[in-house]
Amino acid sequence: MELDLSLLKTHVEKRDYQLLAAASALWHNTLVVMPTALGKTFVAALLAAHYLKTQPDKKILFLTPTKPLADQQAQRMADVLDVSPEKVIVVTGSVAPNQRQAMYASAQIICGTPQTVEHDVLSHKLSFTDFSLVVFDEAHRAVGDYAYVFLGELAQHSSARVLGLTASPSSQKEKIEQICRNLGITHLELKHEKDPLVSKYVQPVKLDFLFVDLPDEFKSIQNLLRSMLSETLGDLKQLGFSESADTAKVNKRDLLSMRAKISAAIPSNPAAYKAASLHARAMNLAHGLDLLESQGTDALHSFLEGLKTRKTKSKAVTGLLSDFRVTKLLAQCDELLSKGVVHPKIARLKTLVFNAVAQGKTLIVFAHYRDTADRLTQDLNTLSGVSAKMLVGRAGMTQKKQKALLDEFRQKAFNVLVCTSVGEEGLDIEAVDLVIFYEAVPSEIRSIQRRGRTGRVRAGNAVVLLAKNTKDEAFFWIAKRKERQMHETLGELSREMSRDRNASHDAQKGLRDF
Repeated sequence: MELDLSLLKTHVEKRDYQLLAAASALWHNTLVVMPTALGKTFVAALLAAHYLKTQPDKKILFLTPTKPLADQQAQRMADVLDVSPEKVIVVTGSVAPNQRQAMYASAQIICGTPQTVEHDVLSHKLSFTDFSLVVFDEAHRAVGDYAYVFLGELAQHSSARVLGLTASPSSQKEKIEQICRNLGITHLELKHEKDPLVSKYVQPVKLDFLFVDLPDEFKSIQNLLRSMLSETLGDLKQLGFSESADTAKVNKRDLLSMRAKISAAIPSNPAAYKAASLHARAMNLAHGLDLLESQGTDALHSFLEGLKTRKTKSKAVTGLLSDFRVTKLLAQCDELLSKGVVHPKIARLKTLVFNAVAQGKTLIVFAHYRDTADRLTQDLNTLSGVSAKMLVGRAGMTQKKQKALLDEFRQKAFNVLVCTSVGEEGLDIEAVDLVIFYEAVPSEIRSIQRRGRTGRVRAGNAVVLLAKNTKDEAFFWIAKRKERQMHETLGELSREMSRDRNASHDAQKGLRDF
């Protein structure tokens, strides 16, 4: 079976590694893992061209996590495939259900968010028997209770070919295996920047990390938070739930594991009830410490004030707020803010952005918290020549406004996009010269996604701002280690899948010969 590409527009560039990936995917449900900007979407377009031609009575389903991404992929399909533009539709929750049902009838390519498609399948507006190809963009999401899992199961029980696309599935073998099981993947198509077929198309991205020292004024607040956290961990240790009271030896993962341990002990161990309250206190203190170290006193102050204004407070929150040291923390934050003492990363960021914009560059700044993104946008707009706007998730911005803002940025109506995690996945924004991480992230997936927003059409730079001797620094090295581990794990799994397929083929051949 060969690829039929007669529906591919003639002006479109076809690269050898993309053709090979698509040809392999004709035979197996495939997960394509390629660095950002190497054209994973185009592999999907090649397969779509083949199936639209060879199975004209069936449709293509292209699933994406967000509406802006669905809009983008629909436009990409219309650009490269010789199909009527009105036959390529986008379906999301913003389109009325009865209107979506009418759209499905005439569509050839459906690009949509999984939650919307799941709803329409369950309400019998759509059936997977209609599809010859189902594409799962950002396929690393196919775990847990995300809608990709349910839709992946439906795809496996249909006659549709499944194609998963991602730049970064995971460093954990178990998670990659889970993604593959959930989508019915039996083949991994892996490409790396150094692959001979790929290297000439890769735009280099220079990664720098810039360290800042926390100001001395932060130290007393930091020490007080560490003391309170250590005291709480000590209580948990006495109850048998924490290995250590040393804040340097207990990280967020340890705290999450501790929560599971406490929950399991509650039915039989009366001390576990007290431990649960102490654990909630420890989580709040650890979060406060992270905010101080990576974001600054304003973020810590907002968090503590937020605890005070909660309508319903848990026993743990009530107990924490009654501690006189919380009042002291708030007073110290207020004093520093009144003096204009802020996190040193802000000054470093402003310098980086000012210099880059002066050179005519376009930038994306990533910040983990929406409040931080808002503050940074305001601060950056005080700089001469800088025009910054903020992109946040659906809780703070409608999908229509997200799309409009991204279109403005592509058209260079402003030069700095400040965004939260909503900007990490898949968005194709050409000619971004510099990406700045306001803080490090411990996830190899998010680190790769953020970095991939630059270096798409020309060489780019990525800069990570790190506060010395804090979680910032630890998170950066964790993500680097996980990224190396991811490539090793993918290679191992690919070889295992190949052996399994060969063994299955040999067994089937033996039965035929018999």
